Amino acid sequence: MPEFQDRLSYIDKRYDHLRKLTQTLKKKINDLEDIMRQDNDDENVEQIRQLIEDIKREKQMMRDEAHIIRGELFQAMYNEDLRSHLLNFVAEFEEAWHDTPEKHLTGELRRDEDETDRRQSTSQGEDDIYTPSSSDDQQFRETSF
Repeated sequence: MPEFQDRLSYIDKRYDHLRKLTQTLKKKINDLEDIMRQDNDDENVEQIRQLIEDIKREKQMMRDEAHIIRGELFQAMYNEDLRSHLLNFVAEFEEAWHDTPEKHLTGELRRDEDETDRRQSTSQGEDDIYTPSSSDDQQFRETSF
């Protein structure tokens, strides 16, 4: 459980970083819009190019950060789900063990399971047997293909 909480706090920090990157990107986009509204575009071409490059870089950093957050979240959820399944399995095992501990120790439970399996297999086997009708006394010849 502490590992899950640690992962969640780490994800929260990464999310805060992503939020800061978003704010920075918005500021740069606003700066770019302000520069583009000015009439002297020829003088601001280099500044516009630089801002566009910065915006592209910021967007890539945001994508990377989002990818990391998504991966961490999936890993945390997977580990928590796995832990939950493991705890459920252990609880079911303990419940079954406590219901019939003396049968487990003497081997009676295993014999009971084997006998049940044999009964099921013989009842299924009887359904699968095919016997040709005896009214046709024809002999069958084996052929190979």
